[in-house]
Amino acid sequence: MDQAYRLLSVADYSAIVKFYSLALIAVLSLAISSHSSGQQNARSDANEFYVSADAQPGGDGSQPSPFLRLAEAESVTAAGDTIFLLASSQDKILDGGIELKPGQKLLGVGANGQLQDRSGERVKLTNSGDSVIVQLSLNNEIAGIHFMNMSNYAISGADTDYSGAYIHHASFSGNAVQHIEDERGVVYAVSFNGVEGALDNIRIEDSSFFDGEDLGAIRVFHSGASSGRYLFQRNTFTDLGGRAYFVRTRNSSFVETVILDSTANNIGRGNRNSDSIIPYLMGQSEQIMLVKNYHFNNTKQEGNQSNTGIEAFMFGYPRTDEANFCTACKLTFKIIDSVIENAYSDSIQFSNSGVNSDLSYEIRNTKIIGGNPQQGGGGISLNLQSVADSGSRTTLLVENTDIIGTSGYGFAMNNRGGGDISATADFGGGALGSIGHNRFSDNARGEIRVTGKQISASNNWWGGNNPTIYNADNVVTTDSKVVYTPVLTENPR
Repeated sequence: MDQAYRLLSVADYSAIVKFYSLALIAVLSLAISSHSSGQQNARSDANEFYVSADAQPGGDGSQPSPFLRLAEAESVTAAGDTIFLLASSQDKILDGGIELKPGQKLLGVGANGQLQDRSGERVKLTNSGDSVIVQLSLNNEIAGIHFMNMSNYAISGADTDYSGAYIHHASFSGNAVQHIEDERGVVYAVSFNGVEGALDNIRIEDSSFFDGEDLGAIRVFHSGASSGRYLFQRNTFTDLGGRAYFVRTRNSSFVETVILDSTANNIGRGNRNSDSIIPYLMGQSEQIMLVKNYHFNNTKQEGNQSNTGIEAFMFGYPRTDEANFCTACKLTFKIIDSVIENAYSDSIQFSNSGVNSDLSYEIRNTKIIGGNPQQGGGGISLNLQSVADSGSRTTLLVENTDIIGTSGYGFAMNNRGGGDISATADFGGGALGSIGHNRFSDNARGEIRVTGKQISASNNWWGGNNPTIYNADNVVTTDSKVVYTPVLTENPR
């Protein structure tokens, strides 16, 4: 894997976005042109077919006489064809599913041929059976569609090369009463399942996921020796039972995920543990994840005591599936320019239950506001190991970040497994290069709880005072491992 993608420093952010833009310019050219000119360039292709819920049976797939069923279009189209779904003048819902061929586009359009990029105008599509609505292949584009009442995945890439998938200006809402279920009783709107090979340039953008107690949004699973690169941006998530972004790797798989400019509110309906973003690692897998300009809130206080704002999780003890325990997982996870508000439990939690894990975390220019930590105990909770002497290595850098108004500690470091730990936490002035300038204020239990390792925390604002430090027994300690001087004497923001 290219070393440039393994670093994901702040400076790399622009380069990463540029990479995706250049790599997908051919795929995006249709969308960019159609959005700017109001025309669908795909209409110049030789092979175009139309489907409409308003159609009469026996149509030939032309615009004047569209097909009534997606299955009819599937039976006559070839790779590279464009299938237009026409908006219903009677507000009917198109019913059925389709397996796309390589290079095909499935686009919801109005009577004038324009892409239905406005959420309230998108073509409505469901599948009253129990099958996937759209099955992906290579280089598919899907846009302008409102997927409704999922009994199975709305869009699925599984057991195939779905590289180049470009999903945009789509809506996903509701779940059928009877639906497929994961271990938490949730059906996901979009599911990617990579099992072999390199899956590249997969994008979801400008899409909304909402109103489903048993509905999750985007799920990425990788296994075997597969790899994947995903870019998700400008998506919104509201009132869902399942997670917004769920990325799980196992075996020796590798996944890079870039999440930009997204918002989420009220995730975890049905009293669920549905951390809105989670890189979830098993086996000897590796992930790199960048989250930038993400705004999370939980105004309705959905979920249970495990329902964090953002979590990273290395699978292991005390779970029983030992074959999938992390034995050499590697994660690089960066959260930048984000806001995490009113989490039902810990706002940001990093948890390692594996052994020999190699974990690197950074939080920069982020606001953590409120939250009710019920697991690790902090607005930022760092759970180093669940078994003694795990052999894991962890680094955490935090700078220019606010941790304000939690019901727990501002930061809590935990060693639940006991034994030796290898951890470097730098909130300012330490070995990782943090400049500090963090603000800790009004956290009900205190600012920092530590366990056995020195923490650098210089050049921070503690509300105008020196911080009170607590040990693992929640007792104020003067023999702390926290180096907090010099202290900022003026509020940095």
